Amino acid sequence: MTKKLIIIDGNSLLFRAYYATAYAGTENIMRTSAGLPTNAIFAFANMITKIINDLKSEDHLFVAFDTGEKTFRHEEYEEYKAGRQKVPDELIIQFPIAREFLDALSIPHHEINGFEADDIAATLARKAEREGYIVDIYTSDQDYLQLVSPQVTIRLIRKGLSDVMAVTPETLVATFGYEPHQATDYKGLIGDASDNLKGIPGVGKITALKLLKEFGNLETILENAEGIKGKLGENIREHQDVARKSKYLATLITDIPVKNSLDFYEYKGYESAAVHEFANKYEMRQFINQLNYKAIQKPTTIEVKHIESSEDVKTVKPKALPFYIKLNDTNYYQGKAETLFFMVDHIVYAISYENAVKDKKLSHWFAADEIVKYSYDLKRAAVILNQSGIHLNGDFCDVALITYVVDTNISNNIGALLLNYGINVNGENDGPEITLVSNLTNIYNEGLLKLEKEALKDVYLTIEKPLQKVLVKMETVGFHVDQQVLEDIGRDYKKILEDLTQKIYHLAGHEFNINSPQQVGVVLFDELGLKANKKRSTAVDVLTALKDDHPLVSLLLEYRKYQKIISTYIDGLIPFICPDGKIHSSFNQALTTTGRLSSTNPNLQNISIRNEEGKEIRKAFHAGEETLLSIDYSQIELRLLACIANATPLIEVFNHDRDIHTETALRLFPLEDPDFARRKAKAVNFGIVYGISDFGLAEQLEIGVPEARAIIKAFFEAYPEIWTFRQKIIETVQDKGYVTTITGRKRYLPQINDPNYQTREFAKRAAMNAPIQGSAADLIKLAMIKVDEFLTLNHYQTKLILQVHDELIFALHHDEEHIIKKIVEIMENVFDLPLKLKVGVSVGPTWFSAS
Repeated sequence: MTKKLIIIDGNSLLFRAYYATAYAGTENIMRTSAGLPTNAIFAFANMITKIINDLKSEDHLFVAFDTGEKTFRHEEYEEYKAGRQKVPDELIIQFPIAREFLDALSIPHHEINGFEADDIAATLARKAEREGYIVDIYTSDQDYLQLVSPQVTIRLIRKGLSDVMAVTPETLVATFGYEPHQATDYKGLIGDASDNLKGIPGVGKITALKLLKEFGNLETILENAEGIKGKLGENIREHQDVARKSKYLATLITDIPVKNSLDFYEYKGYESAAVHEFANKYEMRQFINQLNYKAIQKPTTIEVKHIESSEDVKTVKPKALPFYIKLNDTNYYQGKAETLFFMVDHIVYAISYENAVKDKKLSHWFAADEIVKYSYDLKRAAVILNQSGIHLNGDFCDVALITYVVDTNISNNIGALLLNYGINVNGENDGPEITLVSNLTNIYNEGLLKLEKEALKDVYLTIEKPLQKVLVKMETVGFHVDQQVLEDIGRDYKKILEDLTQKIYHLAGHEFNINSPQQVGVVLFDELGLKANKKRSTAVDVLTALKDDHPLVSLLLEYRKYQKIISTYIDGLIPFICPDGKIHSSFNQALTTTGRLSSTNPNLQNISIRNEEGKEIRKAFHAGEETLLSIDYSQIELRLLACIANATPLIEVFNHDRDIHTETALRLFPLEDPDFARRKAKAVNFGIVYGISDFGLAEQLEIGVPEARAIIKAFFEAYPEIWTFRQKIIETVQDKGYVTTITGRKRYLPQINDPNYQTREFAKRAAMNAPIQGSAADLIKLAMIKVDEFLTLNHYQTKLILQVHDELIFALHHDEEHIIKKIVEIMENVFDLPLKLKVGVSVGPTWFSAS
């Protein structure tokens, strides 16, 4: 296998990183809470992290820097690089931090007095080339193009930090017009303004390329200068010394004595503790979450014992039980639990799960209220144990959950969590479980300290922690599903799909693979002559725009609708029906960045009610012998927006039970048909909640962008408080890097400092929506906790079985219809707000009838 060396031009990358993120002026750049600028480091770290994550085994890595002092080129030419803009102080401060960052990641870097980073990189590149390596060099400096060869590729960073061009011998000629060996000749002819190299007056890019094509190199051009006619020949003859000097200064040195062999640069990973320390010091937790390259393994001092029975554990009853159950599948209803790891008296024990659930002492420990339980995803553990007839009681201390509350951007996996706390994962063969269990109590205590520091303790203690046990109950109860109903619907829809297939073939004039976007594109754009976009996309939005151009397009849309229903809601749901006739979906409490719950294995939150065909699936869901009760918050995000923005006109609309969409229609579209105006107003109202752009609104309403822009402007004139709120939110996220919900939950948005404009705009929209959507998520979670408390304390048999965004679904016991009023009261009074919250109530034998 050919070895590879990646060389990074540190100075080039840092300069590019700084200016790509200083677009709003130095007063607005990213800083730590102490005011230290870190914008360049943030972008630099993102780029380095991407490179690290792509490394293969035995890849080599090196970063070259300038010393900042004068080099031999300055001695040869006093005006070398003269006239360059002074380096901003905010960037100078970040150069040593960049070196700290590289040290934390164990990435070798050098600078050598008298030489530039280019020369160090060139020397190593040629050395590696001679020894048979493939070399990639990341830079924005075109001086490096002279190094291009079949083995050396220049990764030229062109725009921001995301547009990188791979320059090979072929692409160099195609893009720049000269061969690699002519790169310095080219600089000799035209000069280089960035280095203050003069070149020959009157020789521009076109002339230089023409001369090089005719004569081959600068020396031959100068030798034949007498034969070059006119002013061009005169200038070449007069300025030949300048041209030679420019070429000489532009030529990179490739034989600097380097003390290290290439083996020194093999990248073997980083020490997690060092990365963690750097991230905490410079308040850059987010980049840890992006790292996926394996950390350096250190010898462990954890004592591990593999046992057959808890009789080998001398302790009678511990005060705390850190543990983790290893499963062979992410679906803990259909997967098999393999091993239980637990720690007592600083020893980690491993026992087969089969033996563990038979062990009376262990079962007693799990059930004991007085023993504090520590784990990663305790809800998962509780459900697994429930299946084995063991009830997990006591205080739940979940490191995944506490870490999620601190920062929702941290990846939901054990490796990312351990790295976030500066802990190396244990040996590759054993997996991370032993390291996890041995550190659970320390991680949890550190998490508590972080909660205190970030003023997030209430969010954890009053919302997320008590919600865990509610979700355990909800998952365990499950949702009855009639498989026969699903199969009947599937049979009917498959017949419709077959009929659609034949109609599509008839209109196309031949059979083709309807599921192949490429073949669909050929039929639509080549055979039928419909207008294609640049990418020849056949996505739903493209087909929707073309549906009036040919009847085949409408049939394709129908085909895809039924195909999705069959694959997702028929074939996709049936495998998840358990022997008890129920689906036990898993609710992810520490996954979404917004704070909302998500549902997996399967996702019951995405069963669409936008079309009747999709809604039909809900006919298969029922509550057994009970009745289904659905209670859904009405327009909750608009109501919360009105409260958070203190929009008095909106608050009055809701408090007087007037229709918000009609009110907005009267303000924005007073002369239009009322029903049509209300539909438009509804799109505007909900669009504003999600920070919709004028382009997005134009697409929704099928109008021009200028008209959409005027509508948005009119909305903010009608509700000026909303505009003020949005502007304050953007200022807050740019200043602090996060926004908060009503309860104080934080949503970090590091993308607000991204060099890419579109990414920054996404962060702004997310910032405007996060306080609304996050507050709605907190509201429904608190409602679940309070309703469960009411049902439990009063020993009611009604059970909460599903949460779908702003809706709670219950299996209502047939003797307990009288409690609906109390549940409604609880849900409408979760928050103390200046306006009324309202819920809608519906009941029925199936989810379809209760929707």
